Amino acid sequence: MIKDFKELVAAAKLTRNIVAGVPCPEDDSSILSVIQAKRENLADFVLSGDRGKITELLKKHGGQAADFEILDCPDAENAAAKIVELARQGKVHLILKGFLATAALMKPVLDKEKGLRGGGLLSDILVVENPAANYRGLLGMSDGGLNILPDLAQKKQIVENAVAVFQRLGYKEPKVGIMAAIETVKDSMPATLDARSLSEMNQRGEIKGCRVYGPLALDIAVSPAAAKHKGISNEVAGKAEIMIVPNIEAGNLLGKAFTYYLKLTVAHVVMGARIPILIPSRNESEKDKFHSLALGAAVAVSAAG
Repeated sequence: MIKDFKELVAAAKLTRNIVAGVPCPEDDSSILSVIQAKRENLADFVLSGDRGKITELLKKHGGQAADFEILDCPDAENAAAKIVELARQGKVHLILKGFLATAALMKPVLDKEKGLRGGGLLSDILVVENPAANYRGLLGMSDGGLNILPDLAQKKQIVENAVAVFQRLGYKEPKVGIMAAIETVKDSMPATLDARSLSEMNQRGEIKGCRVYGPLALDIAVSPAAAKHKGISNEVAGKAEIMIVPNIEAGNLLGKAFTYYLKLTVAHVVMGARIPILIPSRNESEKDKFHSLALGAAVAVSAAG
């Protein structure tokens, strides 16, 4: 079981034959993360965008253009489309968003004819080193990146995508907390109704490979003492390893609180497409983007396997 980002990077290094495609790596943090990932043998890279800008940034930060395949594409739309095309051909095994809007990348990814749609919903899973006291392990949160107001069926797929990531990281049966403002079910709070339904789906075996419980307020999800104080006895309460938020606002706020208040390194991966897709914010640091690459490489299927 991978318990921190150091172990995550070590696991990613063991993955072979991974090629990462990066559209528009035309900012300092994207290039720095790519250079570090290449030096640490996490993956080989195809960089797509303005060749002059990319080459200049590589030179500025001590990278060598000869270490990368660089495709000269005049604009972000073409740069993203080219990487998606290579992924469809099996030549790229994960995608890292460079300095372009998420929508500009997701448009070709979601194209019904030429894109990378899988069989279900795409969702973003954020991963941090769990900041809870007396716990060493990773914490996942979903979905603060793609799905605005998911319904019950979509939340089920969001749970399944997050569980798939954690299982690949060595968590045999991750503990999944379905988050809400309170830990009781109220008809006036739809998130609590969905949480109860997801818990029941897990009990019936409709959601497999994990332990699901909710609704859970944040304190009950992460603090065994708070759960005990409120009389909640469940293996997930106080020990959640994955938090499923009710909507994108909650996920976005929690994710940015990790970064800007707790100063935690974060990694993201989008699951549900044919390959992992990494959509870090353009404001995220090269350290965050490097660890997203490590996460993507750790969960990607090797070209050899």
